Amino acid sequence: MNIPYRLLLILLFTTFYIRAAVKERNYKILFIQSYTKSDNWSDELNKGLSDGFKEEGMPVEVTTEYLNAHFWNGASEKEIIRRICRRAADRGTDLIVTSNDEALYDLLVCGDSLPGKIPVVFSGVEYPNKEVLSKYVNVTGFQSPRPFFNLLETAQKMFPTRKRIVVVSDESILGKLSLTDFESEWEVFAKNNPDYKLRKFNIHSDPMTQILYEIQISHEAYQSVLIIPYWGLFMPSIAKVSKSPCFTVNNVSLTQGGFCSLTSRPYTDAKNAAILASKVLRGSKNFSGKIVQSDAQLTFDYKQLDFFKVPHRVVPEKAKIINEPYWEKYELLFLFLYVFILFLLVFIVIWLIRANRREFRRRIEVQAKLLLQNRLVDQRNEFDNIFHSIREGVVAYGEDLRIHFVNRAALIMLNITSKDGRQNCEGLPAGSYCRIYNNGLDIFYSMLKEVNETGKSMAIPKGAFMQEIGTDNYFPVSGEIVPIYSKSRITGYALSFRNISDEEIQKRFFHLAVEESSIYPWQYSVDKKMFIFSSNFLTRIGFDESKYAVTFTDMKRMIHSDDLLGVIKEFNLIRNGGKNNLRLNFRQRNLTGGFEWWEYRMTAFKGLTAGMPYSILGVCQSIQRYKNTEQELIAARDKALQADKLKTAFLANVSHEIRTPLNSIVGFSELLKDIHSFNDAEIRKFVITINKNCELLLSLINDILDMSRIESGSMEFQFSVYNLTNIINEVFEAQRLNIPESISFIKMLPQSGHKQVVTDMFRLKQILNNLINNAVKFTPKGVISIGYLEEEPGYTTLFVEDTGIGISGEDREHIFERFYKGDNFVQGAGLGLSICQFIAERMNGSIDVRSELGKGARFTIKIPDSQ
Repeated sequence: MNIPYRLLLILLFTTFYIRAAVKERNYKILFIQSYTKSDNWSDELNKGLSDGFKEEGMPVEVTTEYLNAHFWNGASEKEIIRRICRRAADRGTDLIVTSNDEALYDLLVCGDSLPGKIPVVFSGVEYPNKEVLSKYVNVTGFQSPRPFFNLLETAQKMFPTRKRIVVVSDESILGKLSLTDFESEWEVFAKNNPDYKLRKFNIHSDPMTQILYEIQISHEAYQSVLIIPYWGLFMPSIAKVSKSPCFTVNNVSLTQGGFCSLTSRPYTDAKNAAILASKVLRGSKNFSGKIVQSDAQLTFDYKQLDFFKVPHRVVPEKAKIINEPYWEKYELLFLFLYVFILFLLVFIVIWLIRANRREFRRRIEVQAKLLLQNRLVDQRNEFDNIFHSIREGVVAYGEDLRIHFVNRAALIMLNITSKDGRQNCEGLPAGSYCRIYNNGLDIFYSMLKEVNETGKSMAIPKGAFMQEIGTDNYFPVSGEIVPIYSKSRITGYALSFRNISDEEIQKRFFHLAVEESSIYPWQYSVDKKMFIFSSNFLTRIGFDESKYAVTFTDMKRMIHSDDLLGVIKEFNLIRNGGKNNLRLNFRQRNLTGGFEWWEYRMTAFKGLTAGMPYSILGVCQSIQRYKNTEQELIAARDKALQADKLKTAFLANVSHEIRTPLNSIVGFSELLKDIHSFNDAEIRKFVITINKNCELLLSLINDILDMSRIESGSMEFQFSVYNLTNIINEVFEAQRLNIPESISFIKMLPQSGHKQVVTDMFRLKQILNNLINNAVKFTPKGVISIGYLEEEPGYTTLFVEDTGIGISGEDREHIFERFYKGDNFVQGAGLGLSICQFIAERMNGSIDVRSELGKGARFTIKIPDSQ
């Protein structure tokens, strides 16, 4: 086989494959109707479109959208069309079909790009906007005719005596165009029929009362024919009250007051549009931009024909009549139905005759059945035995509310002895042995009355009690009263009940245990894969209060990510039958979005097979308080270990700090033994050194004692009213003598100088002295300031500021901790600032520091003016 033949075979195969693929494809069609789904011809339009595609064998998926053009204005219609186009674009629509003028015009001018991308086929359009259509090469369709001349001729034939034409129009665009067309054809008709008169009205410019007078009240209304060129929004109201027959060129008018319509049939228009759309989808381009004229058809409303007493023979032969009564439309069918009913009646009579004969034979058979009474008695005894075996109490009452039957369980529950056995109970009125109370009221007879009135069973309400009449004992009861029917009539009642006192006690014990311990029961359904919890638990962990069950996926989202894999692994073991009992501890999200520790205990409820449980039952409890206690114990242990280390370091530090001044005291005291070997200046220097070290040793011991009082809680405070200026002056005068000459010591007080505070003067001085002593240690030369400020009402801020070496950022974070020393070469145990902080807090105040290396430090103490 040569190359050309091979190429030909490949081309044929490719063509066949493409055709088959196109044939199998389902095209997506958007059908836009101008009005609503409730309009008369909506279903007919949909059916015509569907039949047209079926006739062409075109596989399509049609989506119908409604514009409701009579309701919206122009801008709103365009917005609706744009939304329809967006939805159609999302569906991947292949072609658009429109019905009537509004849908086509709004589609082409809405501004959406979809009408320019895919083919558009229109139908039922009376006035296509050729200027807009000229901008689209992919739009084609059918134009409905406007045969007003033929319409006038039809009116002339139907009503030859009515020679007065009344025209009603409106100010809409289509209304004006329709009126223009009518006037042009009226001129031709008027020339041929000069005896006809024309009267025009506009519903927007002429009074409605005048229009109604002309077509309803005036005697000339019976010599007139009403023609409505365009069926607008208000035209149905006019046509329905008109005494003149209404002729239109719009099928919508029919069943809305229109007598006759001369236009294309909606079904035919839609079907032709579907046929044309099928050809376009198959690739035909012969129809692009063409407008095809539809054929007009006369259509009459049967009820209007009847109203104007027009015989059907006057109707043109090819015209269509709608709204025709079924009796006339299906006369032959009704005739056949009448014959069938007659035959059925004859059959029923014959059947009744034969039934009467069978009844006669039945009466004879009844006599034979009397011989079976003994068997029926035996069956009743068997019935009694069955009811006596029922564990619930059963009492049967007759229609007269007297006892018919009491089973053994009821006798036992009501403490009826054998002497008062069930035989003696029969015939007694209801309530002879028991009553039912709810909220202190006897509801037994009211329940029986309601069952009798409704004919339905009625459950005994929750919380009800049954009282034994003979002993006055009572117990919580559960059950119902059921009506007994015989031939659709209530002939008695049955009371079934049981004593639920043990169940209620167990239930309440269980609820008490659960409420007191915050334990929540739950169940996992293996087949549904759902967790069933109480509503209290679900709302506690953040679910909606109406929810009662959650999926396994929902539960996994509530578990902390660090615990999730372990929980899933363990739970799958018990879910797949690998374990019978399980206890899990994990973190679970709570209502606030945080995580809380929970413990889940569960056991498998075994099913038919050993490997797969029927259900999993369990309880869960929050163990966050136990975890908190555990963390607190760990923190306390760590704190105790740290305190032990600190105390060890403290003892080592204190021993060093004590030895340093003692060595100086002992050394210089030894030198003073040989006092004659030194001059007066040297002896004075020795004494000063000994005094200074004694003061250091005394200060160290005082700090240790104060810290001991703080830890034991025995540090006492004596609050009273003091003049703050006097306290500052006393501290200043006491410290001024100890300040080295290289340091300037100044005080900075407000001008008033009469600030009164409630404080402990001794402890406040202790804070200020400690801060000044620290400032002296770290200020070789410069300035130390002391004073106070009144920055906030009700509070006073004291400060001690120096221009010394300053404090680093790391030291500032730990400077108020016990035994902390930024410089181990400076004397002191590291307790002074910690003591100052405790005293300030005990005074309901605070202490703070601001400092940078090389720029000095400023300590501030903020205390309230009153305690």
